Amino acid sequence: MGFFDSLINSLRLPKKEAMFHLNRKGITHTIGYLFVLLLLLFLPDMVASILYLETNLTEVSRGMYIAQFLVFYPLLIVFLILVGVSILAGGSLLMRKALSRKLAYQQLWKLTAYACTLPLILSVLLKYMTVSNAISALIFMAIFVYYMYRMITVYPKVPAKP
Repeated sequence: MGFFDSLINSLRLPKKEAMFHLNRKGITHTIGYLFVLLLLLFLPDMVASILYLETNLTEVSRGMYIAQFLVFYPLLIVFLILVGVSILAGGSLLMRKALSRKLAYQQLWKLTAYACTLPLILSVLLKYMTVSNAISALIFMAIFVYYMYRMITVYPKVPAKP
């Protein structure tokens, strides 16, 4: 139930209630949520790559490929989650500073992770509609920046120093 609760609240962003509900979740839950989301989004590509292996592979090399795929692909997803969300959270940190809001990097990291849900789903859908990667990336960033701006401005401003 935790995944679906997080998914529904992520799709409700940038509403305050959804944002505060998601911000109460732990970091391990957030990483697990992103892992499952990316696994589900890339599952069709994973299945297609296994089904359409080159036919001239021997059974041993086919088995090795599948074994490597099942071991290294999840590790790649975790790596992409940690690095990708951290980079986007760094950009959100700059936005937070520009807007003078009280938010810790840890909060921004979680908000960034959940704010990527809708843009990721749209990016995968656009890929199947053969939209160019540049247009897809532009749409991803536009939605993401809008979400982060709306969520960051909910938090109070840093008090001015006398």
